[in-house]
Amino acid sequence: MFKAYLTSFISTALCCTLALLLSSASTALAQDESIILGNGTSLTITDYLIETDPDGYKTVVVRAVPNFDPEPFGEVPSDHYARMVQPLCGNLVANSAEALQEQDISAVRVRWDFTPSRRDDDVPANMTLTRFHEMVFDIADGAPCTPKPLGVGLDNLAPDLSAAIKATLRWAEPGLTPGQLSLTYAVDAGLADISTPDLDRAAIELCILHADILLEARARYYSQLYSRTVAITFEQEEDQPGFELLRRVTFPVQDGRCGTGLSQMLTEAIRDRD
Repeated sequence: MFKAYLTSFISTALCCTLALLLSSASTALAQDESIILGNGTSLTITDYLIETDPDGYKTVVVRAVPNFDPEPFGEVPSDHYARMVQPLCGNLVANSAEALQEQDISAVRVRWDFTPSRRDDDVPANMTLTRFHEMVFDIADGAPCTPKPLGVGLDNLAPDLSAAIKATLRWAEPGLTPGQLSLTYAVDAGLADISTPDLDRAAIELCILHADILLEARARYYSQLYSRTVAITFEQEEDQPGFELLRRVTFPVQDGRCGTGLSQMLTEAIRDRD
């Protein structure tokens, strides 16, 4: 796990820069700021922008350049870096809470652009390709920079489950063991109040509804990411009672899909129901 921190000087700079941005214009250029992310890595912030979608939702976009190679072994999904940059979002919100609230900002998106160190063999020598990662965090209604993984779709983070459990995807990242895809969900009830069969059923459905999407993307776009197992982890919200903080169910990956043990007919029925 990575830990990000800001010096007091940089925190003040972030606060002042964002306050000016929110109070005066919808687009602004910030003085470059170097932010230490931890584990020997850092990034340079080059821009703060405000974007408004057709429904009126406003997002602060933090444009940056990583001072390290995010893809030393090949392409990886943006969601892999959400945990690394979440503290940056937290510091930004903590130092600009009043301005964000006044402007009704509902999300923070961190985007960094970079030139990969690995080149595809079919790219001409006189051509340079750039890539980017984006990490999105919800700050609406006082949410503390809640991550919103992009890999399954922002409108698909909390699919309907037969066990009447509301589980919302928070993290989609490499797991604790080689070849593991780890999906972590926040549940809106105390884990002690949910039976083991209900949690197991929810894990099976989430493995089909979410993990299979990510496993397919891994095979198609991120071939260097070997997929051996899927870990579905449930974490209860902090305000829920009980001492049990998480439960985890692990599945094998079989033929590029989550090995739930269900028949093809039942698997398709779960997909069609959602």
